[in-house]
Amino acid sequence: MAIKLDPEQIKQLKEQLYTANRSSHFVIIVAISKQENTSVKMVTDWNNYLNMKTTNSDKFDFHVIRDILPITDNLVYWAVAQQNLHTAQTQGQQSEKVVDDLEFYTNKVMSENKVRSAEASGNN
Repeated sequence: MAIKLDPEQIKQLKEQLYTANRSSHFVIIVAISKQENTSVKMVTDWNNYLNMKTTNSDKFDFHVIRDILPITDNLVYWAVAQQNLHTAQTQGQQSEKVVDDLEFYTNKVMSENKVRSAEASGNN
């Protein structure tokens, strides 16, 4: 994929994730549409999960499927991909490559945490 990090960058980013993890740990969740009965799995942090659950409870059921994720290289790459997507959206420049990177690293985090991604299971 397009994200290139050297070992020192990975180390620094892991330290940042360890710090962030103390205030809001990372989780894998599933959001199930109440209307369409489709679902999507995603990696996020606990505070964002609670926020989504509160603000979107009329449209989705949210459930944690993996709690307290380990801080791994794949989680570092996921965090960078997440930030890249946020930056691109803020600048109105969302690209397919940025979305593809996030999907790729989300699937890597799910795989290492023994969660079948939508891609692997053949459905959403």
